[in-house]
Amino acid sequence: MHELQGRHVLVTGAAGFIGANLVQALLRYGAEVHAIIRPNSNLWRIEKLLPDLYLHAVDITDREGLKKIVLETSPEIIYHLAAQGVSPAFQERYEILRTNILGTFNLLEATAPLDYQLFVHLGGSSEYGAKHGPMRELDCPEPLTFYGTAKAAATLLCQQHARANGRPVVALRAFSVYGPWESPSRLIPTAIRAALGDHELALTAAGFRRDFIFVEDLVEACLLALRAVRICTGEIINIGTGKQWSNEEVVDLIQAVTGRRIKVRVGAYPARASDKAHWVADIGKAGSLLGWEPRHPLRAGLEKTIAWFLLHQDDYDGLSQELPGPGARDAVSGPGSFAPLQTEV
Repeated sequence: MHELQGRHVLVTGAAGFIGANLVQALLRYGAEVHAIIRPNSNLWRIEKLLPDLYLHAVDITDREGLKKIVLETSPEIIYHLAAQGVSPAFQERYEILRTNILGTFNLLEATAPLDYQLFVHLGGSSEYGAKHGPMRELDCPEPLTFYGTAKAAATLLCQQHARANGRPVVALRAFSVYGPWESPSRLIPTAIRAALGDHELALTAAGFRRDFIFVEDLVEACLLALRAVRICTGEIINIGTGKQWSNEEVVDLIQAVTGRRIKVRVGAYPARASDKAHWVADIGKAGSLLGWEPRHPLRAGLEKTIAWFLLHQDDYDGLSQELPGPGARDAVSGPGSFAPLQTEV
């Protein structure tokens, strides 16, 4: 991606699972990456990348603080990944609303004076709610959760801003993303750790399905959006595989790849409102607009993920869920520099 060489790129949610993978790819292609993190973010995923990053600690609900950083960095490309509520550990409705809706509005307003090339908003399949067939971008959003509702509202904000102002804003609706650095509380990391550590695995009742997309494929879609900017104004594009797998099928594949048996207690994990027997993306639009298709079938993505886990098991020690940890207090700039650390209790 020679288009990224030397470009100023702003990434919100840079310390998260998807953010860390995207930042790594952007650095690999020579971009100047300005990473926005919450002031109390745990930097475990991006710790080794810090020497090459411009790190800025600010809550995106802080309108003036965010505006100051945006104007100082003058990004040419913006990736908006910051979100609240995707983890079961963070379900405070007011904070979900503030971050996902007000935070998105603040970023759109802060970047409005800039002549940027592209603004990518990362949405999610939770915006759709239950459907009887493959989920299509023109389907009416009918979210089943408060988080999904807030994300759908954020996507609509981006779409309205793009169309009203003729701005190059695109929303990528990611389905169930997995891969290196995923939260330890999620299905695939939990199952891998159960296999490698001979632990018991509590699983939902049989039959719930998801469209699992490998994080490298999602990152590639984010980068390819640069080449389709002229047709991306206000577009919503699904990023999935077009195939769905049950939780128990995923666990069976992990057992096959690792060669380890997992002690599974089916039905011991409570189902959520969004757990359904059918949940899969129609990815035709991603192919036609971005020239993108997933490169990793589930088994291939799991093989890469398990190989990565074998090298990084220590990173997950003591991390039973996504909890706030050490983070930078103030916005700073300059590769490799960040403010004094503090521990949130």
